[in-house]
Amino acid sequence: MFPLRPSDANRLLASRDQEGPSQHKPMASALESKNSSGAIPIEVYLYRIEPFRSSSETTPLPFPYHFTDLAPGRLADLQTRFPQLHNQIRTIVQTHGLLSLGVSATQRLKPGYPGGDPQPMIRINARSPGAHDIQRWHTARQAVQDYLAAGQTHDMSVEIVDPEKAMVRSIFPLPPSDFFIQAFEAVSFTIMTTLRQAMGTNWTSYCLFKVGMTAGRANYCVFVTVQPRTVANWQRIQQRLAEIINTEIERSRPHLVGLVQTAFAPGGMSLGTGRGQQQPLASPTDDDKERFTGGRSHVQNLDGHPKIGTSIGVIDSAGGGTLGGFFGLKVGATIHRGFLTNHHVLAPDPEIDALFENVNRWGIRYTTAVEHPAKTMVQYFAQADVDATQKNLRFSLNTNAEHLQRLEEEIDQRTAKGMEVPENWLAQIRNLRQDTSTIQGLQQAASLFPQVIGHTIVSSGKAMRDENVPEFIGWAFVSVDDQNLDLRTANKLPHRWEFRQDTPDTYIPGVNYTPGIPVTAFSHFGSLVKGNWYFKTGRSTDFSCGLCHGTEVVVNWTSTRSILQSNGELGPPRENN
Repeated sequence: MFPLRPSDANRLLASRDQEGPSQHKPMASALESKNSSGAIPIEVYLYRIEPFRSSSETTPLPFPYHFTDLAPGRLADLQTRFPQLHNQIRTIVQTHGLLSLGVSATQRLKPGYPGGDPQPMIRINARSPGAHDIQRWHTARQAVQDYLAAGQTHDMSVEIVDPEKAMVRSIFPLPPSDFFIQAFEAVSFTIMTTLRQAMGTNWTSYCLFKVGMTAGRANYCVFVTVQPRTVANWQRIQQRLAEIINTEIERSRPHLVGLVQTAFAPGGMSLGTGRGQQQPLASPTDDDKERFTGGRSHVQNLDGHPKIGTSIGVIDSAGGGTLGGFFGLKVGATIHRGFLTNHHVLAPDPEIDALFENVNRWGIRYTTAVEHPAKTMVQYFAQADVDATQKNLRFSLNTNAEHLQRLEEEIDQRTAKGMEVPENWLAQIRNLRQDTSTIQGLQQAASLFPQVIGHTIVSSGKAMRDENVPEFIGWAFVSVDDQNLDLRTANKLPHRWEFRQDTPDTYIPGVNYTPGIPVTAFSHFGSLVKGNWYFKTGRSTDFSCGLCHGTEVVVNWTSTRSILQSNGELGPPRENN
């Protein structure tokens, strides 16, 4: 059929209202019933317990997911079929008693997630002006589907959602002294046993947090992540976990029983189809690879002096990691100047170099690295970041040139007409030329990177901190070969003002190491201490700090899972990750 005229759409709506919901296309499926009991996939469960979302998809993707523009040809075809698309859909939604907040024709996608390939979608943001009735949302959504079908459009899914209420959740840590942490830790093993019995190896982690829209409105919650597509009886698991935690709470504080909830979310890097079965994730698209492997510009760090938190990489490898703190490593009478980083960042590829076929498991021995330094050479920055830095500078230079050209043309036109040239225009010209000169200097500096900074002389591999404690350590020490490089003041950290969660009305400055103050010898890796503040700085995260709330996140690690590697390909994780 051809596009509906407004009168056609109104007749369609009127006929639907006369027929009543029972005459619409079938809506009595288990998914539409919002019945969350029984053994169902995690995605279906999350959809069924969500009262502010109606989707036409058989297995709606869990929040969050991304949106991209429709392909130009697809968008043009849609506009041809439905000249008044947005207005008609708003009319349909409002006819069913909902307040339309916006309509968009888009593509939804969730890269790397099962079923997360791009899917054309009509997304409608709406709100119930009165008493909320999810069935009314289903009916409105079905009417939109009928409208699209009447125009011979069957490949677009339809979703109506309240963006302010639908699954808007954040996770907040608890203060170390919180009573519920003690109760959770007392029953943590029992929780693990319950999850294993219910879903085999398909659970991925759990911990106690506060979960909610804001910190002030968040509730205590045992937050459990599971493999995508895991099938389980979620209501039964939720009831069992509530019994476990409430029994423990009742021992000492019965008045607090019922305050801890349970929430589930899909997480992990492989596809769990239920009862421990697993299969690889869908391959990432080229766009996914570009997004995940894109470098980070280091224009501000082109003085040639390495800094904590910037990137390093292995020669002939695009990916990289974070340069850690600078230290001295004493081996006998020899003192090596260098820095720490993660082992997996610099570990040679055992498939390429047979000499290091076990390096990911056992690390790099000091003697081997000294004998074969060329096999562990480290550069500053990582190649991906060098490329990003140069791209950033080219963009800035081109932007300046375009702005400068426009200003000069406008000045020439005013001069030709005998008009006065504003002084601020001339000032802009001077500033742009000066800025262009600065950028050109930075380009020259960037052309000197990457620089070989040193080589890995020892690393942990998959090291156990203690044979009785299942805690893996993955570190590497890089010896800086350039003796002229001054590392004495390199451990100065970024200065930031951070919000203190325990005292909301005050702020504290970020940590700074003052050069010249003696530093305690670093001889081992310590544990995080409950109640202490910690900071970190990283290539991708920059500087951040926070309070250790003292509750360990229990993680179920299996060797069959895959991660997105730095080259954008899915593959097995390295042993020490």
